[in-house]
Amino acid sequence: MAQQIQELVASIRKDGIEVAQQEANAIVEEATQQAAQILAKAKKESQAMIAKAEREIATKEQSARASLAQASRDVQISMKDALTAQLDRLLVGTVSKALSSKDVVLLIKAVVELAGQSETKVLELNKKEFDTLGESLKGALADELKKGLEIRPVPSVDGGFKLVEKDGTSFFDFTAAETASLLKPYLSHAIEALIFS
Repeated sequence: MAQQIQELVASIRKDGIEVAQQEANAIVEEATQQAAQILAKAKKESQAMIAKAEREIATKEQSARASLAQASRDVQISMKDALTAQLDRLLVGTVSKALSSKDVVLLIKAVVELAGQSETKVLELNKKEFDTLGESLKGALADELKKGLEIRPVPSVDGGFKLVEKDGTSFFDFTAAETASLLKPYLSHAIEALIFS
């Protein structure tokens, strides 16, 4: 009987060890599966975070490039506007000098003669040019002055001259500003090509 008890104890021990071993194996297997799931989830989350960070970086880089391009365009436009304004001033100044020289008397005489009907016209100059060119103009336009042409100094003419109908219905504008604005479209393309190409 002692032997039977020993065999029974050995059998119970063996069955208990097997059950314990099976339970341990099940626990290890479940822990391994949970660890694999946790690792897979962590890997998926880390890849999603990396992808999100890369998208944010790309968006910020694209935004920075767009801002840089806009700033570049703004600088170009400002530079072009500043150069255009400076060239306009130079052009008006150059035309003004040309229209205040003694040679302008010949131009004025030609315009007055081409316009005809001197008796209905007034030649307008600024005060400085009137004082400088007055005598030369009176000599060159003596016949037209006899017909009724008038020569007047006016503050509204900065440089150059205007030939105006006495009743104000029409005029020929040869002021420095107007002549420069008429010349500008023909100069702009050449100047623009030199500066911006």
